Amino acid sequence: MAKLTPRPQGNFSYLPGSGTYCRGVVADKGYTLAHATLRTPLPLAQGFKAIAEHLASIGRPAEAFCGAELRIAEPFTAEAFATFNTTYIKLLDKHGLRDGENATATRTNVAISGDIAPKSPSVFAFTYTIPGVRTGGRKSFIGSGLGEGKIQVGKSTPKAMAAKAADVMGALNGQLESLGTKWSDVSHTTMYTVRSVDSYVHTVVLAGMGPAARNGLHWFFAAPPILDLEFEVDIRGVAQELFL
Repeated sequence: MAKLTPRPQGNFSYLPGSGTYCRGVVADKGYTLAHATLRTPLPLAQGFKAIAEHLASIGRPAEAFCGAELRIAEPFTAEAFATFNTTYIKLLDKHGLRDGENATATRTNVAISGDIAPKSPSVFAFTYTIPGVRTGGRKSFIGSGLGEGKIQVGKSTPKAMAAKAADVMGALNGQLESLGTKWSDVSHTTMYTVRSVDSYVHTVVLAGMGPAARNGLHWFFAAPPILDLEFEVDIRGVAQELFL
C-alpha cells in the first residue's frame, strides 16, 4: 500500500500518483478542506490564476491547493491525453504545485457535451486546505476521480455497466483505506457517466457507499476523459462548500 507523503507547505499529506495528479489528499491535524465551484468554468491558465488569487485573498498559500476538477468537450484518445498532460504539468510547475516529479493535487477530468461544453479544457472546481476541524472527528480528504479498469471494454450493456460500477466501487474502498479514511468521512459522492444507470445505481453504487448514502449521490451526465471508459466516481469529505 502506498504511503502518505507530507506536504507541510499546504497543511496536508498526499498519496503519490503521477506527475499530473495524486491519488488522494488528507488534511493535517487542525486543518480541513474547502471546496469551491466556479459559477462559470475558466480556461486552464485563467482558472489557475483565479485559484491563486482566491487563496491569496483569504491568506492561504498557493500550496494549500490540493484538488482540481476539470471539464473538457469530448474524451481524448490516449495520444491526445498524453499531450494534454504534458501541458498540464507545465501549468502545475508554474504554480509550484508539484513535489519533485509528483503532483500534489487530485484531479477529476471529465467530458461535458452540448451547450455547456467548454471551448477549451477548463477549471470547474477546486479544493484547498483551511484552518479548522470537521464535526464528529471526521477526517477531511479528497480523492482523484476513479474510472473502471479493463472491464467489459467497449461495452455499455446493463450487465457491462454494472460490472464497471462494481470495479470502481471496489477501487474507491481501496482509496479510502490508503488515505486512512472511511465512508462515514465522505460528504460528497459524484458519479460521471452518459450511460443508463438503472441496472446498478441502487444495488452497486448506493449500496456500496454505506453511511455516505445518507448524503445522496450527485450525477453529472459526463464521460470519463479517455475514449472507451464509461464510468467514473470521485469522493470527498469537506467542511465547507463555496460557489465563486
